[in-house]
Amino acid sequence: MGKFTVSSLIFCLWGLSACAGAEPLHAPPGLVGEPASYEDLARHYAPVIRQGAITDQDYITAVDFDGDWVGNNNWENQPTGDLSAYVYYSVIESETHWFIFYSLFHPRDYTYEDCHTSGGCHENDLESIQLTVEKDGTRFGRPKALETLAHSAIYLYILDDTVGDNFLDVTGIAVLEGDHPVVWVEALGHGIYGHRGTGSLIDPFLFRGGVVIYRLGEEAEAPLGIDDEHVSYKLVPIYDKLWSRRNDIGDGRTFDGPFVYRGEVLPMAIDGDDFSTDRANTPWGYYQTTGEVLSQGDWFLDPASALIFHASFSAEFSLKYLFNPFLVDLGLLPEG
Repeated sequence: MGKFTVSSLIFCLWGLSACAGAEPLHAPPGLVGEPASYEDLARHYAPVIRQGAITDQDYITAVDFDGDWVGNNNWENQPTGDLSAYVYYSVIESETHWFIFYSLFHPRDYTYEDCHTSGGCHENDLESIQLTVEKDGTRFGRPKALETLAHSAIYLYILDDTVGDNFLDVTGIAVLEGDHPVVWVEALGHGIYGHRGTGSLIDPFLFRGGVVIYRLGEEAEAPLGIDDEHVSYKLVPIYDKLWSRRNDIGDGRTFDGPFVYRGEVLPMAIDGDDFSTDRANTPWGYYQTTGEVLSQGDWFLDPASALIFHASFSAEFSLKYLFNPFLVDLGLLPEG
C-alpha cells in the first residue's frame, strides 16, 4: 500500500480532518524561489497535540509560566500561574535533512492517587518529539520519521517505507493532519505517543477526564476546560528561551543536575524539589535510547547521529551539519 493510501486509511480510522522566520535555509538543489526559514519550517510542521486532561495540571504552558525562571517553585505556583499554551522548538539542518524538535512543558507530573503516598509525582515535566524531514528540492521537504518521548522510551513512527527499523523498532505510521503530525499526550504522566494506545498511554476517560486539542496559532491560549478542542499555542525558540539560560544551574535556579557532554558541562534537568528531585530533563539532557553508540544529549544536540542509529534510511543520509548553533556554541562545530 502506498504512502498516501496508508495515510488516508489512518485518517478514516482516527476520524481526523485536515486543518498554518528569520534565518535563511541552505536551498536544496533545484529549489525554485526562496527557501523557507527555520521558523517557517517549524510552523509548517507544528504538531497537533491531543492532550489527555483530568485537571488543569495537564495543560501545557511555558517554563516561566509563574513570572520567574526559578524551577523549584513551579509546583506551588501551578494553581495561580498563567497556563497559556507554549511549545518550544528548534531546527537543525544537515546536508540532507532538517531535524525539527518540539518540547512540551507541564509544571506538575502527578498521579490519580494522592502524591504524598503514591510515589509517582514530581515537579516539572518536559517531554518532546522530533520530526525528521528529507530535503527533496521543495520548500518544506518531505517528512520521513517522527519520534516521540514517553518517560524512559523513545517511539519511532514512519511516514513511508523508505524508513525502517534499526536500534528502534517501528511502532507504526505517523498520523498527519494536513502536514502537521498528530501526537497523543497522556494525562497525569504526560508521555507523548504517535498513536492513542501506544505503550502505557493512559486513557483520560477511564478517570472521567477529557481531551484538550492544541494547534498552532498566533496567540497563546489557556483551555476553557478539560474538554476544550480549540486551543491555540505559540511557538518559542529553544535557543533563545532555554539554551541561553543553560549556565543558570543550581538549587533555586532554572536548571540543575549538571552532566558532561563531550567535555562541556550542561544541566540535565529543570530544577525541581517537590516529591522527587530534578526529574524533568532539559531538551539536551535526555538519556533515553542511547544504546552503546550515543551519549546522553545526542538526541537533541546531534540528531543526525541519533536518527541514523535509531532508524534505517534507504535514501542518502548525511551526518554533516549546515546549521547546528548548539554544537557551535559548545565549540564542537565550526561556525558557518
